[in-house]
Amino acid sequence: MIRTSQLLRPSREPAATREAATVLLLRDGEKGLEVLMTRRSMSASFAPGAFVFPGGGIDEADARMHALSQRRPSQNDWLLTRSIAAIRESFEELGILLAFDSSGQMPDASLVSSLNRQAKLPDLCKQHNLRLAGDQVFWMAHWITDRDLPKR
Repeated sequence: MIRTSQLLRPSREPAATREAATVLLLRDGEKGLEVLMTRRSMSASFAPGAFVFPGGGIDEADARMHALSQRRPSQNDWLLTRSIAAIRESFEELGILLAFDSSGQMPDASLVSSLNRQAKLPDLCKQHNLRLAGDQVFWMAHWITDRDLPKR
């Protein structure tokens, strides 16, 4: 039972949820496991200044990029779309592109840094003969942002 006398703020309708994907980028470092986080801009509309994992909303275009991505045999369309969204967001936000070139190698840093992060990812993949590393992204959990936050 909700005790309205103990609420920190008045009750309101929860904000609508939006499908999103977040990626935890991990690597073995000299001192052990390293996890990449980024700091949100102080002018961001949601959680300004917070340290976060890269990610964001799932676009309709993410589901249309399956042919540009590698996938595991057990990876269904739903999981692949979320993997692609996480890859796209990490590229747009941080300039980290999880993809393979025609020789099966990750593209070198000079190529990735030369790419326009505002360009459409499918166009960049086709232009540079890259396949997204959707098979290397693993779904871990499904979380929903707190109902009282302005964006969910």
